[in-house]
Amino acid sequence: MNAREQNLLKSVTVTTWRFRIWVGFLLAVLAVGAYAYVLQLRQGLVVTGLRDQVSWGLYITNFVFFIGISHAGTLISAILRVTDTEWRRPITRMAEAITVFALCIGGPMVIVDLGRPDRMWNLFRYGRIQSPIIWDVLSVSTYLVGCLLYFFIPMIPDLALLADRHELAPWRRRLYKRLSLGWTGTPGEKELLERAIGVMAVVIIPLAVSVHTVVSWIFAMTLRPGWDSSIFGPYFVIGAIYSGAAGVVFSMFVLRRIYRLEAYIEIKHFRNLGLLLLSFALLYLYFNINEYLTIGYKVEGPERRLVYDLFFGRYAGAFWTVQTVGVIVPLLLMLTVLAWPRYRQFTVQGVSLAAFLVVIGAWAKRYLIIVPTLQTPFLPAQHLPENWTNYTPTWVEWSITAAALAGFLLIYTLLSKLFPIVSIWETRAEGEPTSEVSVAGASRWWRRGTAANTTALVLLAALLVFPSRAQAKAPRKLPPQPTVITIESHVVPTPASEPTGEAAPSQPDSHRVYFYAGPWLNHPPPFGGQEEKTEPPAIAVVASLRNPDGTPAAYKAVTFALQTGFGVLQLGSRPTDARGHVELVLRDQRYGAYPITVSFSGDDEFAPATSRQKVEFGLPPAPGLPRTGVLITPYATPGIGIPFLGFYGFMWVVFTYTFGYLVLYRMRRVRQENGNRTKGGD
Repeated sequence: MNAREQNLLKSVTVTTWRFRIWVGFLLAVLAVGAYAYVLQLRQGLVVTGLRDQVSWGLYITNFVFFIGISHAGTLISAILRVTDTEWRRPITRMAEAITVFALCIGGPMVIVDLGRPDRMWNLFRYGRIQSPIIWDVLSVSTYLVGCLLYFFIPMIPDLALLADRHELAPWRRRLYKRLSLGWTGTPGEKELLERAIGVMAVVIIPLAVSVHTVVSWIFAMTLRPGWDSSIFGPYFVIGAIYSGAAGVVFSMFVLRRIYRLEAYIEIKHFRNLGLLLLSFALLYLYFNINEYLTIGYKVEGPERRLVYDLFFGRYAGAFWTVQTVGVIVPLLLMLTVLAWPRYRQFTVQGVSLAAFLVVIGAWAKRYLIIVPTLQTPFLPAQHLPENWTNYTPTWVEWSITAAALAGFLLIYTLLSKLFPIVSIWETRAEGEPTSEVSVAGASRWWRRGTAANTTALVLLAALLVFPSRAQAKAPRKLPPQPTVITIESHVVPTPASEPTGEAAPSQPDSHRVYFYAGPWLNHPPPFGGQEEKTEPPAIAVVASLRNPDGTPAAYKAVTFALQTGFGVLQLGSRPTDARGHVELVLRDQRYGAYPITVSFSGDDEFAPATSRQKVEFGLPPAPGLPRTGVLITPYATPGIGIPFLGFYGFMWVVFTYTFGYLVLYRMRRVRQENGNRTKGGD
């Protein structure tokens, strides 16, 4: 190993005090985010700004953003490998690492947004192949596996090289040896490795394009202003490559400065990727103009209010700032340092600054795609609290968002210390050695004392003891009578409808699942038409307030509250009658069981009491969907199911062939044949 490679390995072997401080800071941010998420799990999504009207916010913004920046890493690496571009060798692993780590952070953001992680099981239990949500799960999971293989397979020779480095810790050498899969570097192994990399590079390109197209279809397949657009597929793909390429450029700049990689990452890499970023900036500007010009020119229908809010209303400042910072300024910066000879000496700084602005603008652009649309429904919301229709992220959402970014940076940081961030075996023929990286001491740790906790316990004990003594000295009064609240509920009968001579439709089964599992090529089953509509029944909740011997508590104020997934809905107070009964009739658009809490605050005569019971609001109505639709019907549709399953099924077959057959099976056979020849020659 020459001096140049020895310097490269210092990024793996040398750990400075700055590295420890950086990791400690990221862990602190992660701890705050973990606390916020635990709070969200315990109290529900009510601790966020998400409500019924605006159900997507920062979490889905993070999901689309991280899935987006994951694309360019793979696409840049795969396209440059397929075209056999030589200058790509030092940057391919950086690009591929961004892809894998961004997917590891972006995918779980959907679970965070769900609020109830246990309900993910329903996606597989009741999922339908014609749903864009199922497409997204299928595409992202397939893409993650493909990117992991595409990241791991080219690293095998470097892992074998690191397994022989005696200056590394024994546990690291054992880890490298296991991950290298017995690599010996024979010509036969190299040929199989190149073939496996070539196959993965070819199939990963259409897979990457399909993934962000499917992500865009989650929005475009809905009838909402701003989303109902056929341009969303290519628009999202171009935006993903644009932001992903910027992420690769900025990571190159940071790693070049930290690990002293000037001998590997040269000015030509920034210039070439800067030209690529400039091209996609022009394409992204074109799609932005095309997106808003087609709806802004007509300014009709539900889009009218959305366009006004974006261009002149409450989102105008954010909208024009994003367009300026994310598109216009990067374009001018890159044109200046790439096309103007006078400023070419600032190519590295100019392109890196432009890339940083693009990444910031890409996240903000995703936010402006999601939130303004949800706050501009087809029918304006009426008689709802203002905080239900206007979205403002809470500290919980910002903390989890910061933790997601910190998690991405932490994984990238730790993996750059565990594995060479530049491929050694692919760059052995290039460059000269560079200066070494200095070694620094470790950071200090300190522990918080327990004096504050002891003082708090003493004060708490004093507060508990002294009031009880004062109470003992007060004049004695008769204690209020204990009370008991019982809750009953029943359906309020509706007026009988006039007979029509037709048989009444059968009541739906409580355990029904609207999933057609019969032959795909049959005609759709008779699920009913769109003309049948049912209204949820009125529910009467009757509460009785009595003492234990049955004496009613007459004319006492009783409070009702309904527990929903977004918090407690106060239903007001009602007085009991002479029998201690109080009735509340709920005419609510709800289905399923919800807890009702009935409480009495107490007075001098009767003690306070609270009771809680689940009230059944009825079963959901049978689906009233058209028979002839492709995507929204309740039955399986082969026209959309077979292509998706066929495409992603083919990808899994390719993964099995590449890794299972070429890497695991064939390489082992080659090593065995070489060993047999060596023994025969002896």
